[in-house]
Amino acid sequence: MKTMHRLAIIVVVFCVSCGGSDNPRSVAEKFLKAMSTQDFESAKKYGTEETEKLLDMMSGFTKMSPDTAQKELRFEITNEKISGDNAIIYYREEGREGELQLPMVRIDGKWKVLLSKESINSTDAENRMDTGATNTDTGK
Repeated sequence: MKTMHRLAIIVVVFCVSCGGSDNPRSVAEKFLKAMSTQDFESAKKYGTEETEKLLDMMSGFTKMSPDTAQKELRFEITNEKISGDNAIIYYREEGREGELQLPMVRIDGKWKVLLSKESINSTDAENRMDTGATNTDTGK
C-alpha cells in the first residue's frame, strides 16, 4: 500500500510540474528572464520562427554595439488574457513607465512568444501614447 501511495505522489508531482510549465505565464517568464540578461539563444527556445529571426537581429545589434550591454532588467507579470490559442501577457519593466504587452500563440500544443517588428513598434507607440496622451475625438 505504501508503494501505491508513493507512486501516486510521484505521478501527481510529475503532472503538476510538467503541466504547469507550458502555460502562457510560465513561458513568458522564461522568455523575459532570458531577455533581461540578453540571452537571445535561450529566449529563442520560447518564440515562434518570426520571433527567432527578430532575436537574431537584436543579437547582431548588441554584438555590434557593446555599449548596449546593461544590467539585468527586472520585470513583473501583472496580468494575462487568454483567448483560445492566443494570449497576451501584461508586464511591467523596472525603469519604464506603463504596462507592456507580450503576445503569445499556441502552436502544436505549446505556447510561444509571438514577436514581430510590427508588434514591437505598435507596443512602443501605445506606451508613448499612454504616458499622458488624451483622446480628443468628439465623435463628430
